[in-house]
Amino acid sequence: MAHYKSNLRDIEFNLFEVFGTGDRLAKGPYAELDSDTVHSILSEVDRFVREDLAEQFADADRNPPVYDPKTRSVTMPAAFKASFQRLMGTGYVSLDLPEELGGTLAPRALWWSLAELVLGANPAAFMYAGGPGFAATFWRLGTDEQKKWAQIFVDKQWGATMVLTEPDAGSDVGAGRTKAIPQADGTWHIEGVKRFITSAEHDMTDNIIHYVLARPVDTAGAGGPGTKGLSLFMVPKFHFDDETGELGERNGAYVTNVEHKMGLKASPPPAN
Repeated sequence: MAHYKSNLRDIEFNLFEVFGTGDRLAKGPYAELDSDTVHSILSEVDRFVREDLAEQFADADRNPPVYDPKTRSVTMPAAFKASFQRLMGTGYVSLDLPEELGGTLAPRALWWSLAELVLGANPAAFMYAGGPGFAATFWRLGTDEQKKWAQIFVDKQWGATMVLTEPDAGSDVGAGRTKAIPQADGTWHIEGVKRFITSAEHDMTDNIIHYVLARPVDTAGAGGPGTKGLSLFMVPKFHFDDETGELGERNGAYVTNVEHKMGLKASPPPAN
């Protein structure tokens, strides 16, 4: 028997009776979802996380990711990799995406109800599965060209990371010293060390997109001290073709170790 026992009745009570989510379904922005469909989605995800995702939690905990210092790569345990692929194949992540990226607009209360089930069964799997959701944020903030890249990230289900913490800048994000140096071709050269970056390296997706906070230098109107001087940069593990997503050469961001983070085996950092 797996470690996880869900409480779907409690989730549905809060979703429909407390938050009144059913009153907003089948009309307006949520026209594609009705109450019966939502109950069905919740029931299926509940079954999946109990019978599949939770079963692999103990095995993955006892067989953590393996870091190879020669190749600076990470190999994930086979059981966890299989569960991750099944999780991505369920399609539940589409409820976290805008329609323009092939998603189905859903109330956030529903998304977090599904997230509670996944997190309860296997929190590490939820973290590794963040690629499409990160791409949606990139799409919302990006230029027209970057929106096309975001579509590639979603279509190919590439992994993603949030690269904030530094050795001397933990809870104080504004103290980060990673630099972004403008290049003649319009790209940026990132210099710095980040730490405790969840899912920063693995072998479960073809590419990993790092969203990196860095401080622009020699750039009018950008940079400076504190959080206001930071900008967000997209740093792919592998460079890719802007139109097709075909992978190119390896980028210069590497992990240097694997550490335990809040009980999870997580991969820090893009280092150089």
